[in-house]
Amino acid sequence: MNAKELTLRVVRLDDVLLHEQIELKRVERLVQRLEDDQYLKNPPIVTDDHAKYVLLDGATRVTALRRIGCRDVVVQVVDYAAPGMALETWNHMLLNTPVDELFRSLRALPGLLIEPASAEHAQAALDCRASIGTLLTRDGQAYTLRTPDDEKLEKQTRLLNQVVAAYEGRGEMYRVAHTDLERLLAEHGQLSALIVFPRYRPDEIRRLALNGAKLPMGVTRHIIPGRALRINIQLDVLRRDDPLDEKNAWLDEWMKVKMRERRVRFYQEPVFLFDE
Repeated sequence: MNAKELTLRVVRLDDVLLHEQIELKRVERLVQRLEDDQYLKNPPIVTDDHAKYVLLDGATRVTALRRIGCRDVVVQVVDYAAPGMALETWNHMLLNTPVDELFRSLRALPGLLIEPASAEHAQAALDCRASIGTLLTRDGQAYTLRTPDDEKLEKQTRLLNQVVAAYEGRGEMYRVAHTDLERLLAEHGQLSALIVFPRYRPDEIRRLALNGAKLPMGVTRHIIPGRALRINIQLDVLRRDDPLDEKNAWLDEWMKVKMRERRVRFYQEPVFLFDE
C-alpha cells in the first residue's frame, strides 16, 4: 500500500453520521486538547453513503470538533468491502461489580428476558441474532439477553443501550476482544462478569447511522488497514467558511507536497503508540 491509495477529504461535519454513542468525559478532554493544540491530529474514518458519511471510527473527535465550532472535518474515506477491512466486536469485562446488583438492574428493564443457557446455546443465539447479548459470570454460568419477540434492529439497539447503562458506573469496565473466561480470570482476579455482544454487519451499521439509532459506545471494532495518522491539520482550515471545493483542492495539493517530499510512510507491521 502507498499514499496514493489514501483518500482524504474535507466534508461537512453535518454530513458525518455516528453509529455509536459517545462518552461525554472523553469528549470534554479532547475539546481541551484541541483548543490547546489547535490542530486535528488523526482523521476520523468514514465510508461514503450517497453524499452522507457513515463514521466507522472517531466519534469523540467528530463530536469535539462540533463543540469547538468547526464547520468541516478532514476524514479518511474507506471502502467497507476493501480487502483487509473487518468489522468485529468488543465485549465488556466488568470488574468489582456486585453480580446480584447487576441482575437486579437488568431484570428491571422492560422487555428484557434473561434466561440461563449453556455457553454453546448462548453463542448460537448470538450468532443467529436471537439474543442481543450474553452474560457470562465468573463461575462460567451463561445467560442469554433477549427480547420477547423478533424486534427490529433499532428496537434491539435501544434495549442494548439500556443494558449497558444498567452496569455503567457500578464498577470498572474494560473492552476485550475474546471470551476466554479462564484467561481473563488469570489476568484480572476481580472479574465479575463478561457481556458478550453479537457480531454486526456493515449494512446494519449503515442502517443504524442513517436512521439516527446508535449502538452503545465500545461495541463495534473496525479493523482498518492503511489508517492515516498524524496529518496535523490546523483547525482554522476546518473553521473557515470557504467552499468545500476550495478546501479539497488545498488538501490535494497538501497531499502532493507530502508525497513529493517523501514525508508519508507506510508501516506494514503493527505498531505501538505512546502519545495517544
